[in-house]
Amino acid sequence: MLSSKQIEIFYQVYKNNSMSGAAEKLQISQPSVSKTLAGIERNLGFKLFLRKGKKLHPTIEANELFEYASLVTNQLKNFNYIANTYKSRSFDYINIGTTPSLAETIVPKIINNYLKENQSARFNLINLNSIDLVEDRYKPDIDITICFNAKEQNNIDSVVLKKGEHKVASPVSFSIPSLVNINDLTEYPLIAITNLLSLYSEESVMNYFIKNNIEMNFVSKSDSYSAALAMIEMGMGISFLDDNTLTKANLKKVKISEIKDVKFEYSINALIKKDVVRKDLINFYEYLSK
Repeated sequence: MLSSKQIEIFYQVYKNNSMSGAAEKLQISQPSVSKTLAGIERNLGFKLFLRKGKKLHPTIEANELFEYASLVTNQLKNFNYIANTYKSRSFDYINIGTTPSLAETIVPKIINNYLKENQSARFNLINLNSIDLVEDRYKPDIDITICFNAKEQNNIDSVVLKKGEHKVASPVSFSIPSLVNINDLTEYPLIAITNLLSLYSEESVMNYFIKNNIEMNFVSKSDSYSAALAMIEMGMGISFLDDNTLTKANLKKVKISEIKDVKFEYSINALIKKDVVRKDLINFYEYLSK
């Protein structure tokens, strides 16, 4: 059997194609790496690397084992991340995981109103994009998640904070009408919102284009609504943005138009684990529920 340290050394030697590169990455001596690798090969009973010139070349067996070494290494990273989070985490704060656009709009308003009634409360905002937020919402540094269109989970309580829809945002200079069909927008440069899929709208904007064979004029991409809005204000193109983000728009530079032929609706949800016992978290979530 190999120890986790031996697996980590094998992983780094494989990744760097050299013992010196692995030693530098792990901050240990090269002789220590060489000695450990020799011990691993004795333990396993076969060679992992063949030396050709100054480089190490993995054997067939090493190629097979690397996939599993990657899984072990990533699990160790996750373990250390969680452990360090528990070690450094302050329980004096309510840690809210949210997206950049919500952290600039609805979340500060919620916190400000709550503090008027609960002056001793303390908050920490953790900004992630929507997909990372959904994947990371169970980590110990996030107490409550506020995000778009969260799916129901057995061990999670969820409340809808707001419902709304997407609209067309464009530079004023484009002179787009206040009420417009999607097919009327195909010639305009489009700033696509990436990696959001159905998270930001119940009917995905991108999926709608594909299903209806609509060819848009894609010129830029952004995984942030706020960044897309900034590009629109610079005159770079149009985009489909939620009306919550559009409350920040500079209306001297941005025209907001309703979509006639389809509605891209969304909800903003707050989520909390059902087994929470901290009174401050329960109080805040109850406030959100009201």
